[in-house]
Amino acid sequence: MRDKYLYFGLNVAGTEAFDNHAAQTLQLTTGFVNPIPVGVNYLANGGAKVTVTYNAEHTYGTAYAGMTGEIDITKGCTIHVTSALITIATAAADPVYGWTKSGTANNNDLDVTQLKPYDTGDCFVYNSRYLRGMHYQTTTTTELHFQGKTGDVGALDDVDTITVTHGATKHKEFIGGLSDILADDKAVSGMVVVADNMRGIFTPHDQAAIASVAQTATAS
Repeated sequence: MRDKYLYFGLNVAGTEAFDNHAAQTLQLTTGFVNPIPVGVNYLANGGAKVTVTYNAEHTYGTAYAGMTGEIDITKGCTIHVTSALITIATAAADPVYGWTKSGTANNNDLDVTQLKPYDTGDCFVYNSRYLRGMHYQTTTTTELHFQGKTGDVGALDDVDTITVTHGATKHKEFIGGLSDILADDKAVSGMVVVADNMRGIFTPHDQAAIASVAQTATAS
């Protein structure tokens, strides 16, 4: 049985709404996520997306067609390296990816949504060889016990527990689905996303209906 890396994305995606917005800039705050992201490449590297609700009074670059609903204008945006101030290029400044706000603030509704983890505790990855057991906790939760990330058996926090919240009385289905993944040497290899709250991706895709995951470190 090959080793597999089991990915658990714990935190939900941060989002910040800028409704009735009058500026061509968006200032992220701790209302987005705490701490706010830093780095000039955060948007370019897919860390978050910027969307705007289409309005006929907006001006869009040539890259946008068939516009309706939420329009992704991330490619027209830059973010300050430290302040997390997002600047949106106007359609005049960037004829391809730019966007120009309406002069009526009520017509400008934008959202910034996190796409990737970046903060401590956003996600954990465990090698399947360190899975020590799976435990029924309640009718809607199952615990997975891993050897602590420090690798020090007997240390203060030598057991890492991933708590999976799933459908009622679906412990058996969840355990069976995960066991199939661990035992499958042909179809499953490398890193396996068991649960990712940020992107809403959950495996195994069975009746377990995973709702969320959480992690704690304890002494055995």
